[in-house]
Amino acid sequence: MIPKMVSLIFLSFKEGVRERALIGIGLFSLFMMGSAFVGVSLFMRDLHKVSVDINLSAITLAGLLLTFFVSINLISKDIDKHTIYCVLSKPFSRSQYIWGKYLGIMLLIVTAFCMLTLCSSVNLFLIKSQYDVYFQTFSWLEFYKAIYSELLMLFLLNAIVLFFSTITTSSFITLLFSLSIYVAGQTIEEVVLFLKTRSAADMALSETINTIIDITQYILPNLSVFDLKVHAAHAIPISYGYLFSITCYSLVYSVVLLLSASIIFNRRELN
Repeated sequence: MIPKMVSLIFLSFKEGVRERALIGIGLFSLFMMGSAFVGVSLFMRDLHKVSVDINLSAITLAGLLLTFFVSINLISKDIDKHTIYCVLSKPFSRSQYIWGKYLGIMLLIVTAFCMLTLCSSVNLFLIKSQYDVYFQTFSWLEFYKAIYSELLMLFLLNAIVLFFSTITTSSFITLLFSLSIYVAGQTIEEVVLFLKTRSAADMALSETINTIIDITQYILPNLSVFDLKVHAAHAIPISYGYLFSITCYSLVYSVVLLLSASIIFNRRELN
């Protein structure tokens, strides 16, 4: 079983590498990092916070673009071009196909993250060498922790994309649903916190709306817990216990989604 999975993983990885969008995403991310190196001198204060935030944002944006423009197309392209029949005609089960696709996509994203992290580290090192006085409180460890947390979010987000890919053959609908989940997952915590304030109490929301929000906050993934850019920019220590908790949260949620995707895909008619 393991050799079969490995072959599927590398097959998906190679398919992702061939995507032309990958080059554009990489160049755009490097451009953002380069702009941080050039434009950071325009700020009169907090240069370290600005440069850290821009570099982390560039890495995160690259991961999101890979997810929404590369990952979404992999399964739909197999079905549209009927190459999925060639894969499933081999001694592969549909569940193995789902897991192989997912792990191949994540191998691509992890590889891209490692390359961008290296470029970002060089960029920050050069900025730090020029403006060392502003980097007295900067922490490399917290910077890398923030990158790790963003990678955990992409593990979960790609599981969501793969889940919707097994439900519909339309890449546009998959993109629409995935983007909606991403936006909702980033804002659901703020909505819940707002409902606990006095301003929300004055609005007198109906019991039905409150019940829907209460249910939604437990169903939707809370993606805001993976956003640690502020901590990295201000060198606020991130405990290893917190990293462990969000790691478990991402892995458990992703496994549940992938198991559900495998069940749906096993029962799906392929036309």
